[in-house]
Amino acid sequence: MTDNELTLDSKALEKMGLNSEAIFTVEYDLNSVKKIPKNATPETKAELKRYNKLARIFRNRLHFILKFKLRATRHLESCWIVSECNLEDAQKELETFKAAMKNKGFKDVDGRIRIIPILTTENGHENFQDKKADFILEFAMEHVKYCEKARREQKMSRGILWRCKEAYSACSTLREELKGHPRYNEMVDTIEILHDLINLVEPLTKTTKEKND
Repeated sequence: MTDNELTLDSKALEKMGLNSEAIFTVEYDLNSVKKIPKNATPETKAELKRYNKLARIFRNRLHFILKFKLRATRHLESCWIVSECNLEDAQKELETFKAAMKNKGFKDVDGRIRIIPILTTENGHENFQDKKADFILEFAMEHVKYCEKARREQKMSRGILWRCKEAYSACSTLREELKGHPRYNEMVDTIEILHDLINLVEPLTKTTKEKND
């Protein structure tokens, strides 16, 4: 997708009641886990178990890419919003992801994962922004809880600490796209709580490593 593919006439869009700012969504319909029949042969059971394992792995991998690499925000279960500044990275990451699925034998991958630009009304645009705010707060609080658990248990793995730091970075960046939103100050406060907790639990990673050694 290039700058020349879609030229937006803001005045014309305004006359039609549309917001001139396009929203880019990543929409997907990944392969679902298949039920294994009770009377299936051992070979069929083994193949279905392999398929189901890969289906779960790819779904989890896509969620990881969307959250941590592309800093996308969930709008619906299978519809995520990606910022325009990350659009090129999104195209590259998703092409790599689709190639990996094809390599494992999954069919019709291109039709199952797409980036779609959306033009919506002003009210519709506000709804997308509200959903983004909801996700930022949810994402930050998810990692606040990881930190609080680490404080209670006095241990923190390096992997979870990395996720918490990346979540803080992503939420901080996304928050700035919502300046002026009614929940902006709530986002600022929640993200700062996460930042403070990360600083408190980071020393626990050293203690945890020493105990494991």
